[in-house]
Amino acid sequence: MIPSNNSGADDRGFALLVVIVVMLMVSFLASQLILALRTEQQIAYNLKQRDRALFLAEAGVNLALFRLLDKAPTEEENEEFGPMLAGYDYTTLLENGRISYSMTSESGKMDLNNVPLGLLELFLSHQGLTEEEIAIISDSLLDWRDADNLHRLNGAEQEFYMDLHDPYLPRNGRIKEPDEFFLINGTAAVTGKFTADAAFTVHNPQKTINFNSLTPVMLDFVMAGDNDRKQAYREAQDVYTTLNKAMARQIIGDERFALLEPYLSYNQGTNRYYTISATGRAGADPQGESPPNRPGLTVKALVRLLTDNYQIIAWKEHLS
Repeated sequence: MIPSNNSGADDRGFALLVVIVVMLMVSFLASQLILALRTEQQIAYNLKQRDRALFLAEAGVNLALFRLLDKAPTEEENEEFGPMLAGYDYTTLLENGRISYSMTSESGKMDLNNVPLGLLELFLSHQGLTEEEIAIISDSLLDWRDADNLHRLNGAEQEFYMDLHDPYLPRNGRIKEPDEFFLINGTAAVTGKFTADAAFTVHNPQKTINFNSLTPVMLDFVMAGDNDRKQAYREAQDVYTTLNKAMARQIIGDERFALLEPYLSYNQGTNRYYTISATGRAGADPQGESPPNRPGLTVKALVRLLTDNYQIIAWKEHLS
């Protein structure tokens, strides 16, 4: 009788299976290690690019400050940059990055502590709100500022805010930051339509908005969203730098101007507060063409100009 060799064949088959499984596990672990290393490399690269973008954005803030503070002693030096117009985006190209920056005077925004209700209502109407929604925000703003705990007809006081899912106390005093606007009852209706600091300030003692220093949000409001009038405004600023009442009437149109005239001024008076927005994008080529998916970093700084210096009041950073 011939002995069977099946046992040896089974052992060899099992050993081969073990080897295959081990090789698969080693391959899997190696691929995971490579993937982890690539992820770490990408994270390190992104952090490096973010830091570069931040440095570029900070440089943009400094460029804007230089142009605001500088008084060129000669005509040639003045012509190097020209006047810095409010609300314009300026770009500076570097070999390894691109800087975009702009500035607006706070005199071109509505002060939450003294804005005329007529102006606020026109602005909210432009945002598409109904009369009822506007009344709720207007009354609630007054309630937010006053010291008592008695709400107006359409307003809200402490009891309302404390009954919310995430309760908080109303200010019951002078508003300190534009962002407080979106804490006020009724403002959820305009959440996402604009940022608070694009329309509001707490550093404009005048009850008017400076026609010569409008943010894109305020310009859209003043021109009722008319792109042709917005373009005419920009072109007029390029030519005349400072626009007067007659120019404003011509650009805005008689009907719209009649509504806004009580709320417009044409200079910043003694206002020395400015918002500077600067974005840095690292990795641009010398022609300034950034890769399409390259993230940037934006810095917004609220500054107060002094006689020969400046003071930073607020500083915010976010990816863009």
